[in-house]
Amino acid sequence: MSEEAFTAGLKPGHTAYILFCVQGPLEEFRIPEILSIIQLFALDVSWPVPPDHTRPYMLIGLPGEKEARLLGSRLVSAKHVWEYWAHAETYPELHELVRGVECRAKWEPYAADRECTWKFTIAGHQRTIPLPQQVALVNTFSYMPFLGDINLRTPDLEIGVFEEYTWDPLRGAKVREARQAMGAEPSRKGKEKALEEGDPEDTGGLRMVWMGRKICDTSRHLMDVFDLKKRAYIGTTSMEAEASLLMVNQALAAPGKWVYDPFAGTGSMLLTAAAFGAMTFGSDIDGRQLRGKKTSIKHSAAQYGVSNRIVDTFAFDMTQHPFRTGELFDAIVTDPPYGVRAGAKRLGREKGADEVAPMVVKGREAEGYHHQFHDYVPPSVGWPMEEVISTLVTFALYLLRPGGRLVFFLPTDNAEYSDLDVPSVPGLRLVSNSLQSYGKWGRRLITMEKARDASEGAEWRRALEGLDRGIPREGRKSAWEEERGKGAGEEKRPGHADFNRRYFAGFDAVKEGVRKLVVGDKQSAPAETPQ
Repeated sequence: MSEEAFTAGLKPGHTAYILFCVQGPLEEFRIPEILSIIQLFALDVSWPVPPDHTRPYMLIGLPGEKEARLLGSRLVSAKHVWEYWAHAETYPELHELVRGVECRAKWEPYAADRECTWKFTIAGHQRTIPLPQQVALVNTFSYMPFLGDINLRTPDLEIGVFEEYTWDPLRGAKVREARQAMGAEPSRKGKEKALEEGDPEDTGGLRMVWMGRKICDTSRHLMDVFDLKKRAYIGTTSMEAEASLLMVNQALAAPGKWVYDPFAGTGSMLLTAAAFGAMTFGSDIDGRQLRGKKTSIKHSAAQYGVSNRIVDTFAFDMTQHPFRTGELFDAIVTDPPYGVRAGAKRLGREKGADEVAPMVVKGREAEGYHHQFHDYVPPSVGWPMEEVISTLVTFALYLLRPGGRLVFFLPTDNAEYSDLDVPSVPGLRLVSNSLQSYGKWGRRLITMEKARDASEGAEWRRALEGLDRGIPREGRKSAWEEERGKGAGEEKRPGHADFNRRYFAGFDAVKEGVRKLVVGDKQSAPAETPQ
C-alpha cells in the first residue's frame, strides 16, 4: 500500500502517530479503550486507516503532540506513542522514503542540532532481533548525519524502527532447524549473540517496517504497580491488574467522577478507578471479603495512596440495596460472580433449612437477643447467572446518571454464544463487546452507556416501572418487559444461563461436537440390514 493510500484518512492539520500496541488475550479490548479515552478527553482524532486490533502498530491522527501525550497518559493496551515518519514493506523502500523530502523535513532539524542527543530503538513483532543485527540495521541509516552525541539512557530524540511479521505457526520449528544447520544449540535464544553465518531468527514473513519519533510512554507501567503479587490484600477472585485498568478506562473514571462496584470483593476496581482520580464506593453481600482478616481493602488503598478516594465499602445484598434515589453514579464497574471461583448469592434461605435464631449470651443478658458471633453472615441462596445479569442491567439503569457507563464481564459458552445473549434494555446503549477467549469458554467485557437525551427518559423509565428501584420483586416484570412479552413465544435462554454447571461439566456440547468430528456419529449412521 502506498504512503498516500495508507494515510488517506488523515484529517487536514492532523499529525499521524503510531501506537505501539500489545498483543495477547486482551487485544480485542484495545480499540474500545482508545475510543473511551478519546471520549473522556474530547480529543479530535482521525484514522489514517481503519484501526485493526490484530496488528501491533496502529495509526491515529491528532492535532499535535499535546493531544498525543494526553492520549498516552491513560492508555494501558499500548506501550508507547510515536510520531509517524514512514513505513514500507522492505528496507530499501523505507530508506528511499526516509531520504525523501517529506520525511527529511521531520528528522533533519534534529540531525543539525549539536545539542540534541539521540538513539535508535530496533524491535520486532513475532521475531526477536539479536543485538548484532540491531547494530547492523542502525548503521544502514548512516546517511542521517546527526551531529549530537549518542545517549542510550535519556536521549532528546529516540528514533524507532519496528519490524512487523506475519504470524507463522511453524516459525519455532524453522528457527530450530536453522540453528541446527549452523551447528548451534537448538535451544539457543534469539536474544543472545547471533552467529556470524547469519541470523537463525530470520525465517521470512516480513510484513511491514515502521519508523517514527518517540513521544511518550503510556500508563502500562500501572500493570506492575497494581500487580496482585505485590498487593497488600487479595483474594481468590481478585481481578488481575491489566483487566481492571482496562475496565475503569472504559468506564471513563476521572477526577470528579463517582464509580461504584456492587460486587466489590477485595476492591480491585475501586483501587484502579481511584488511581485515575475517581471517587469510589463498593459493596458486597459478604462483608468478610471487604473487611479481610489481618489486611483489608484499606491496606491496599494506603499502599497505592488512594485512601481519600475510596469513600466507603458496605456489606449488603444488591437486591436489597439501600439507595433511596437513583442517578447517583457516573459509572458502575464490576465483575459479577459466575460460579467458577465463587458463586453468586442473594439473601434467602434454602427450603427446609433451619433458622439461625438470635439468642441471649450468658453474662450479657442486658444486651438482649442478638446473634452470638460478631461475623455472623445472613443465610443466602444461589442466584442464577441470567438473573444476576438482567438485574445488574436494570439496577445500573436506576443508579447511573445520564451518560454514565456500566462495565462488566459476561461469561459465555463460546459454542453457544450469540449477540442476543448480551442484555438489552431501553436507555442503555451497547458501546463495546470484547472477547477474552479461554478456548471452550470466554468472558466478554460489555460496556453500556445510559442515554443522555432527555427525550429518551420516558422510554427507559418504562423499563423501571414495576420494579423496586431497579430490582424485580416476586417475579414481577417491568412495564417494558410486559409489553415486549405480549404475543411473543418462549424466549431463548441466554448462553450464560447455568454457566457454572456447564463450566464444571466441561461444556458437554463442545465435547460432543469434537467426538462427532473425530469418531463420527454412529447413532446417525444407517443400521446394517440383517442377512
